Amino acid sequence: MSATGTTTRWFSRCHRAGRGRSERPARVTPHRRGLAAAILCLVAASRVFAQETTAGASTSLFRDPQDGAFDVSAWAATRTGVIPVLSPITEPAVGYGGVLALVLIHGGGLAGLKDAPRGVTGKPVPPDVSAVGGALTENDTWAVAAGHIGHWGGDRWRYTGALARLSPRLDAYDSSGRSYAFNLDGWAVVQELRRRVGGTDFFIGARYLYSDTTTTFELEALPPDLTLPERGARDSGLGAVAEYDTRDNIFTPNRGAQVKGSAMFFDPSLGSDRDYQRYTADALLFSNPHRRLVLSGRLRTQTVGGDEPFYARPYVRLRGIPAMRYQGETAVSLDAEVRWGLTTRWWLVGFGGSGWTDAGSVRSLEDESVVAGGFGFRYLIARLLGLQMGLDVAKGPEQWACYVVFGSSW
Repeated sequence: MSATGTTTRWFSRCHRAGRGRSERPARVTPHRRGLAAAILCLVAASRVFAQETTAGASTSLFRDPQDGAFDVSAWAATRTGVIPVLSPITEPAVGYGGVLALVLIHGGGLAGLKDAPRGVTGKPVPPDVSAVGGALTENDTWAVAAGHIGHWGGDRWRYTGALARLSPRLDAYDSSGRSYAFNLDGWAVVQELRRRVGGTDFFIGARYLYSDTTTTFELEALPPDLTLPERGARDSGLGAVAEYDTRDNIFTPNRGAQVKGSAMFFDPSLGSDRDYQRYTADALLFSNPHRRLVLSGRLRTQTVGGDEPFYARPYVRLRGIPAMRYQGETAVSLDAEVRWGLTTRWWLVGFGGSGWTDAGSVRSLEDESVVAGGFGFRYLIARLLGLQMGLDVAKGPEQWACYVVFGSSW
């Protein structure tokens, strides 16, 4: 669960470019099996939820009394309302796979309920989210993780924490587009605590990041700026976080803004093997000019300095672009999204964006720019939570990709 992630997002790849080639991957068409699997999974999950175990059970827990549609709001509001998420997952770089996660939405208040507690600003306290899950993909990438997002003291305090045992198999790239497959195996921990400033929408706090991993390249050939095929490393960093948040919903926002910045310092005095800094800024804007139209945009920029490991360098983050495909000392991603409501439940989505990288002093990389975009749909799966779920199909310069979205795209 990401630090800004009040929702959980999983990706499903449609087609993967080949590895180890000196030229950039060729353009490919989307793989129909990935799209079909995602749709079938959503339909199957809906049927499992809605299946009647006793007379009238589905009506009270999995049917919205307002329109009779499938809805998990009532189930999520119960003490045992764990939502199982079984989905095709993965980032385009790691192949076909699956994830099973259990998500519990509890505490705070559910949007729309009369007894939702009010916080210090008079707004409903957002519900807490706890999740645990595991993932496995066709290239032997796997992970197990647990995370929690909490709101305490009338939403004066906000906490985000996660623990993961992960072993992703990814690709690093040089300036010619040649890929170098590697495995990053180990543990990772994130802890973040923020305090509201008075009765405003501003928060300030601290973040701690720790990872203990071993990097192994699959072939003898290494990226130009690396000399060892295998290396164990600890990254331990402490930093400051500032946030401004006026979103109307932490799951699938329709109005408001979230602007968040952080400065992380990795230092041997904190137990880190390397001495480097990482600065990140994210801005999300949401506008609802019509009851069935939502306009949104995101700007993300990140830069590093010092003796950073290659896997910690910023990269372009857009739907349709594999993780770490475009890296540099600085990376900027800008994208926009339009959601149009066909009905109260079903929404169409269109999106597009651009990304830029500045290689800085990294000789093996070069400045690059890239564009990507696509379309998708959403279903309002929990009306009282304002929670939507759906599927996106995106196209980057080299491939198509499918993304299963639970909550928000960002």
